[in-house]
Amino acid sequence: MRILAVDVGTTSAKAAVVDGGAIIEVAEAPLELTHPHPGWAEQDPAHWWAAVVSATRALRSVGDVDAVVATGQMQDLVPVRGAPGDGDGAVRPAILYSDQRAVAEHSALAALLGTAWGDAALAQPDSTNVAAKWKWLVDHEPANAAATDVVLLGAAAYVVWRATGAATCDPTVAATTGLADVVANSWWGPVVAATGIPLPSIVGATEVAGYVSPAVAAELGVRAGLPVVHACGDAVATSIGVLGDEIDSPYAYLGTSGWVGVFRPRAEPRPGVIVLPGPSPDRWLSVMPIATAGGAADWARETLLGDVDIATFDRLAAGAFAAGEGVGFLSQLDGTRFPSPDPFACGVLIGARRSTGRAVVAAAVYEGVAQVLAAIADVVVPQSGSADRSGLAVCGGGARSDAWCQVIADVTGRTVRRVSDDHASLRGAASCALVALGGAPVGAATTLAVFGPRRDRHRAHAAMGRVLAGLAGSLAPQFAELARIRAAEGQHTLP
Repeated sequence: MRILAVDVGTTSAKAAVVDGGAIIEVAEAPLELTHPHPGWAEQDPAHWWAAVVSATRALRSVGDVDAVVATGQMQDLVPVRGAPGDGDGAVRPAILYSDQRAVAEHSALAALLGTAWGDAALAQPDSTNVAAKWKWLVDHEPANAAATDVVLLGAAAYVVWRATGAATCDPTVAATTGLADVVANSWWGPVVAATGIPLPSIVGATEVAGYVSPAVAAELGVRAGLPVVHACGDAVATSIGVLGDEIDSPYAYLGTSGWVGVFRPRAEPRPGVIVLPGPSPDRWLSVMPIATAGGAADWARETLLGDVDIATFDRLAAGAFAAGEGVGFLSQLDGTRFPSPDPFACGVLIGARRSTGRAVVAAAVYEGVAQVLAAIADVVVPQSGSADRSGLAVCGGGARSDAWCQVIADVTGRTVRRVSDDHASLRGAASCALVALGGAPVGAATTLAVFGPRRDRHRAHAAMGRVLAGLAGSLAPQFAELARIRAAEGQHTLP
């Protein structure tokens, strides 16, 4: 059974023909991320769709697929009006998951809803939640809020809406928004009443959400009437593509942002850990996100190192040991959620001297992100039972780097396995579609390379981890003051 799987991320949209668990062919189209103001992050949904069409039309065998499935970035605010065919439907650019503009609205909602909000969401929502973003829209762009018929909550939902006309949300994405009673798999009444947000239907990730319209079939080059599945959001789709049905085996994802996750047989809420519904009632993903992972390396190579290419940056990082030279990097360029949410947190390069070269700076960035992974893995992975506390699978664009995989092994003290599939989210999405059509889910991805920790570097990395943790905590008031300075100069909005 062949599936057209689509993944709309932050930097690109990918489309693949998947046969069982095997990727037959993949195409990709770039996407632009805009930052109209500091702390803001937006994309045009029409560009999502155009990129999906471009990538899909590049697939030679797309006319032979039996179903379409979509996954993608989660926790977006995508207000739409009308029906597909009446233009692109977007009321305004989508406000993305990493956008930090709704701090004041979040504070007001948190005061109103209290701890019951966190009980329903299985974790206390932070200021990036969609409920707060909708309140921001109502307060700051009332005409756009009034024009909205329904709020879609991720890029995949927009793709499904364009393809079928159905306004849907999968349980995984619903759980990330601050709008759901996660265990009940329904929207949470108090937050809906407090915000008035018009919401889509929650449809299971292994259920058919709708069918491809004739107009979209012609646009994509597929048959009309094909079933369309709204797969789990990218975090869980990637987890399925990496882990298959395995539980208690942790992995890290390194994209523009990232996370550390592990499948557990039940929901286990813990402070700071996001618990997301998986593809079935006995699969729950425990995950902690990283706002900036590969994005930190991109920023450093473009801004600090004179826009060197990725290969040059990687080569520089491979040739240095920043912690051993007392140089460290706090990678929280887009705020942080760990160890506690702080939308004002900033990146910091510490320990630099006149003798510090470009290679050490590059290495410090890799090591800084790895320090976050190490700290998060220690929280996410259960410290008892059958959970694997010595290994870590990695995937995503950052995992292509041997140097970065080795650094992650060194910093975490775990044996790092690079998995064979660079397109884990596409495999995971296809797995959802296969189950929806009565087939078997995909198996775990195989291992391409293994990186053992270099024990002679452990002491320096452990010491640097303590330095960075202390620095992040002690600088929190200064980060807030810097945000106030930006606000005073008209560069940012504060509560």
